[in-house]
Amino acid sequence: MCWPYRLIVVAAIATVCSSFSSAPSSYHSVAKSSSIRQRARSTTHNILFSSPVQPTTSSDATASRKTSSSSSSSDIFDATLTLSTYDQSQQEYIQSDGSQGMGGGLSALHHIQSLNATTRTSLQHAIKTLIYQAHSERNVDSSQGRIMLGFCASNAPEALGGLKSWVSELDLPRGMLHGMDVDGVPIPVEELGSVYVKYSTGGAMTFSEMRKSGRGFDALWRPGDALLETYDGDFRGVYLNVELSDGVFRQFGVLPTDLFMEEDDEDW
Repeated sequence: MCWPYRLIVVAAIATVCSSFSSAPSSYHSVAKSSSIRQRARSTTHNILFSSPVQPTTSSDATASRKTSSSSSSSDIFDATLTLSTYDQSQQEYIQSDGSQGMGGGLSALHHIQSLNATTRTSLQHAIKTLIYQAHSERNVDSSQGRIMLGFCASNAPEALGGLKSWVSELDLPRGMLHGMDVDGVPIPVEELGSVYVKYSTGGAMTFSEMRKSGRGFDALWRPGDALLETYDGDFRGVYLNVELSDGVFRQFGVLPTDLFMEEDDEDW
């Protein structure tokens, strides 16, 4: 049974009133809670958006994407430096703020909340530069240019709203959302609490992870798939990992959940 993403979010927001504050998250401290993980071993999935992804022709891709042309090596270097510098400044802020919360999660949130418009614009530009390069590489070879996002949020509506805004703005593939139901029955949003959503542009799950999930080959990641789990850490926001052909390790975060969200979208 499939659940349209838009309906999930609307129903969630009707149940949990939340605004999209710039909250940080963490790939590293995700608590894979056994209670919901065991309940959510379902063979059903949720469609991330109101309409499934349609095949894209080469002309459509040229018209709709800025990704057809790759970025220059200097642009990629500058973008990587911008995001690395951001990470360093966040770590320094966490220390100066007393490393509040689990692993300094609350201090990281304070850092995100202190960002000015210029810094946010700089982050947007750097992220788009790396993402467009990844798109370009993946257009040539589907095994290249993998992009992974990790959202840690206080509730499901916040996480899913952030996911939608990043995927839409960065022209990322849209797949299925796993983990919002048990045997086709939706899990009440109020029972989820804080959540972690892992997104990938493709080819993610190992055989050991497939066996652990209990879903067999249904657990294989497809382009644009995402998995929702419970999370008990204090980070709020987004981790970004971009794999490019140069082999440089690029993982950044935590970044603002609402970085690509218009002010008018914060209440939907």
